[in-house]
Amino acid sequence: MLCGKYDLRRVDKWYEHYPEGTLESESVKILWDMTIQCDHYIEARRPDILVVEKSSRKALIIDIASPGDRNAGEKENEKIEKYQELRREMSRLWQLKKVQVVPVVIGALGSVTKDFHKWMEMLGLPGDVGVVQKTALLGTPRILMKVLDM
Repeated sequence: MLCGKYDLRRVDKWYEHYPEGTLESESVKILWDMTIQCDHYIEARRPDILVVEKSSRKALIIDIASPGDRNAGEKENEKIEKYQELRREMSRLWQLKKVQVVPVVIGALGSVTKDFHKWMEMLGLPGDVGVVQKTALLGTPRILMKVLDM
């Protein structure tokens, strides 16, 4: 969805999309699972996705989790706290006006937190809970098969 929003290369079927480490255009840079270099040691400096909007000098630190449904709210708060130091450091080093942490937490059985729509709005993406729940439920068997196959 992010690639589509910023007119970056993507495949038609979302489940066949394997993002490169860095995608970039004139207006945006998206880093996927990359360690962010900092002046001093910061433990949490490898978010799942980092979106830097060049013209507005804004960035989004996106971290995704799929905990048990009961722990979704707790995991969301954990993600926000985890990246505060990186948020401050990126703002200073990269001279960004605004850096926000956006946790995308979807329970293993499809539950979402009460702030899910707020996070989707912040990303500028449709907050269609049904699509997200379907994705989580379809992904769960695949994850289980991988784990059990070990």
